[in-house]
Amino acid sequence: MAAIFRALFVGLLLCSACNLLEGHKPLNLLLFRRIVTDYNSKYVSNYEASVSADFTTINFTLNIMRTITVDVWLRATLAQRVSKKENSYRNVFTYDVNLCHIMGKKKGQSIIDFWLDNVMRNSNMPRQCPFKEGNFTMLNIQSDKETIPRFIRSGSFSIDSNVYMRQWHNDNLTNTIIYVDIKKR
Repeated sequence: MAAIFRALFVGLLLCSACNLLEGHKPLNLLLFRRIVTDYNSKYVSNYEASVSADFTTINFTLNIMRTITVDVWLRATLAQRVSKKENSYRNVFTYDVNLCHIMGKKKGQSIIDFWLDNVMRNSNMPRQCPFKEGNFTMLNIQSDKETIPRFIRSGSFSIDSNVYMRQWHNDNLTNTIIYVDIKKR
C-alpha cells in the first residue's frame, strides 16, 4: 500500500502539470538515485524499496500486519536541490490527498488515474480501501517521460512522502524519500 502511494507520489508530483508551458525541451532522462524508507511498526512489519542497477526502475515490498479500516492519506512534497549541499532543497509543491477516494473513483483520464494504473500494472497491491493485511509488491515502476511537467528543469529532486491515517490521529503508516535526477535535452 505504501509503495503504491510512493510511486503514485512520484507520478503526482512530476506529472501534475504535464501540459504546461509548451515549447520547453523534452525530457531526456529520469533516474532514480536513492530511496529512503521508514514505517510504523504498529501497522507494517516490512517496507523496503530498491533502485535497479541502471537507475530507471524502482521496486517496493510491503507487509501490512493489520487491516487499515480508515481512509489513507498521502502528503507529498517535491523539492529541487538548490546547491551542492546534500540537504539544500527548495520546495516546488506539496500535495495532501485522500488516496482511498482517488482509488475508489471510476477510471478517469487524469494524470492521477494514469499514474495509478502505471504503478498497479505489476503489483498485487489492493485496488481499493480498506487495505487488508498481507504481503505486497510493486515491481519495475518507471517514470513515463511524456508525463513529467514541462516546467520542471534539469536537476536533482527529492520526493518526500508520508502515508498516514487522519482518522487515527494522523498516525503514520510509511515515510519515503525518493531522490531523482532529471536531465533534459
